[in-house]
Amino acid sequence: MLTQIIQCFKEFRDTMYNSFHRRKDAAMELVDSISSNTTATSVVELSLNPLHRRNYCSITRVLDEYQPSDEVEIAQHNAAYTQLLSKLCLSEQKRSHHLFVVDCTPAPRKFSPTLEDRGYVYAPNAVRGNKPVTIGHKYSIAAYLPEKAAGDPPWLIPLACDRVNTAQKGALVGMKQIAACINSQPKFADMLCVSVGDTEYSTPLCLWKAKENHNQVHISRGKSNRNFYYPHVVESPCEASRGRKKVYGDIHKLGDDTTWRDPDELLEFRACSASGKLQIIKIMGWHTIIMRGKRNCKLSDYPFRLLRVSIYKESGELIFNRPLWITAAGEKRCELSLFEIFNAYRQRFDIEHFFRFGKNRLLLDKIQTPDTKHEESWWQIVMLAYAQLFLARNLANNTPNSWEKYLAVFKKNAPTKTPTQVQKDFGRIIAEIGTPARQPKTPKKSKGRQFGQLHGKRLHHPVIKKGKKGTVNKVMAA
Repeated sequence: MLTQIIQCFKEFRDTMYNSFHRRKDAAMELVDSISSNTTATSVVELSLNPLHRRNYCSITRVLDEYQPSDEVEIAQHNAAYTQLLSKLCLSEQKRSHHLFVVDCTPAPRKFSPTLEDRGYVYAPNAVRGNKPVTIGHKYSIAAYLPEKAAGDPPWLIPLACDRVNTAQKGALVGMKQIAACINSQPKFADMLCVSVGDTEYSTPLCLWKAKENHNQVHISRGKSNRNFYYPHVVESPCEASRGRKKVYGDIHKLGDDTTWRDPDELLEFRACSASGKLQIIKIMGWHTIIMRGKRNCKLSDYPFRLLRVSIYKESGELIFNRPLWITAAGEKRCELSLFEIFNAYRQRFDIEHFFRFGKNRLLLDKIQTPDTKHEESWWQIVMLAYAQLFLARNLANNTPNSWEKYLAVFKKNAPTKTPTQVQKDFGRIIAEIGTPARQPKTPKKSKGRQFGQLHGKRLHHPVIKKGKKGTVNKVMAA
């Protein structure tokens, strides 16, 4: 078993090495230095990593030549990138479906006036009273959620990473990414594919995009102030023969329980929280609910399932005052049980752990460059570094610090390690397995900048602010 894991890890590294069109050796060492980073707090400090045998200038050269310049070639590059990572998705053992997740995360660049296409993006703020807004870019990440048991680390496989420009909507970019991920491998077409998103992905446009794939069920969280409808039932022949057919029946207000009909299905079960406390989970399900669409997406003929989830303590007291509303849309939505839909949405939070680990340990949003192309290349390279850690999750050893050896995660010594544990031991793994990157050659002395040669100043770009009616306002950065 261990030999097979090592062989699979080596094959992926060789495939990734050959996928780099230029500067393969420098790119490979950059990916390894990210995967084994434990001390660097900036991108340039990665050049001090033992696995990075080249100078710091090679980092900029790799980012500059990682992506092609032509738009058609960029699309082909992104498709090849998704296809490479989708090969890591394992076959399902107990689960009856493949599970994908999509979400957006900000890349703050407040002090980069020479960076193009910056806008106002959402960023959580811990200080009360401050608006959760920052200036920078936004990236959409689509990932595969592997099957896991209770207590397993929150691993995922990133499949697509694209920057959302100021003229796009992050939710629509994410739905296109999910469609591309499902079509990247033939094995996804043989089984039901489930995509999971937050409230941003429960809009009519997102449900309309998910409708295009008959083998996809889209699960998302509904806002607690939404209004849904029951399909109208024709009661008399006269009504069916006159005028335009009525589509929407009684209203179902999520915030008003007097408008609810009796649920079609009920489910109650007990589960343990992450801290080991017993919880009672009650789910109410309605099988046929519709919502109003937009001018370019008619949703009256596209019903979905609606779930209301309430979580109680063992004493019967509510843990959360507000219930969780979940929608499940798709032609094959009835093939999933209420328990499977709830579990699929609960596993969505693994992408939040990925964002935190990527930004804290992989320097995901720490790139400081005035070139948008370099930033996009950096985000994709970090995804490759995380994919390496995923493959090495069963090869790493426990290497806790002296103050960490009493923690439960280290006492347990599970065979599947957490991302932080793998990153700490990744340098030893590469030292034993080896790397396809060749030794750097001794460079010739550069002529340097010629006497009298001057570089022009970079242009300062305005911050783009979207108006209420689709207009765009450009605000000059201070």
